[in-house]
Amino acid sequence: MMTSFQIVATPDTLNAALETWFIQNNLLGGASYSPGFDPKKIQNSVVVYLELGEIDAGLIQALKLAGNKVALFHMGDELANKNIDLYASCDFVIRNYYFSHIVPKVSQSPKIMWVPNGFRTGVGPRAAVNLKPADKRRALAAFLGWINNAASYHGERQSFSEAVPMCGENLFVMPSNGFAAGYNVGLYSAILEDSVFAPCPAGNSPETIRLYDALETGSIPISLKHDFLMSEDALASIGPVPFPIIDSWAQLPSYLEQMRGLFDSNPAKIIQLQTECIDWWTRYKKMIATRLSDGLNQI
Repeated sequence: MMTSFQIVATPDTLNAALETWFIQNNLLGGASYSPGFDPKKIQNSVVVYLELGEIDAGLIQALKLAGNKVALFHMGDELANKNIDLYASCDFVIRNYYFSHIVPKVSQSPKIMWVPNGFRTGVGPRAAVNLKPADKRRALAAFLGWINNAASYHGERQSFSEAVPMCGENLFVMPSNGFAAGYNVGLYSAILEDSVFAPCPAGNSPETIRLYDALETGSIPISLKHDFLMSEDALASIGPVPFPIIDSWAQLPSYLEQMRGLFDSNPAKIIQLQTECIDWWTRYKKMIATRLSDGLNQI
């Protein structure tokens, strides 16, 4: 059983974070949110301090003075360039964005644990049994989002944008003007759940919420090779990821053409791949929640 605890966050974090449902329910078992800290109401318990911006030393101190154990949930460190000195002041640290020099191996019973970003609230949650099978989806592949992100990791959005015109009708594209800008969650999720594949080029970081949106809606992600996908201390902890990894975005047009041919000749193969992705994601969500529960229960 998980120790009873509270999630404390600033209104700014709760307003800006896109994955609050996933954090609250998939990762933290339905624990309640508190938009601020009242030391008269939260005492002598385990508190998950959720932070998207700068870590608040004063809040950590106040939580501890009230007799609480503090598990910092650090969300926004995409580039591993934020000050993490305050990790040492916390009893446990949960963070998105995997960097091997920050997150120790799971086998070492780490004080710092990586968890996936998770899907955007509204895109999920989805019941796996209700996801549309691949052969009932109208688009082979689709991408809605910020295609011209000049600051993307290793220029992936640029190389992706160069490949897009060569994909022809195999890839449906609706570009937007910035991160989470231009399309509401209803349109975005409706197109994802009607697409067999979802290319997931890196944004500012290799780890992108789009990957988890695709998995949650039963769309098969396509990605380049990245550490968080391959590490047993991150997304490969229950075995290799089942979705396709290509060497460069220049390969995307030929890959999609190959998938078009396979879809026409043997759709069962595509349906099988989709099923493997759905089953793997379902198992992964259960595993990471259990691992997090075990870590929180130990503090």
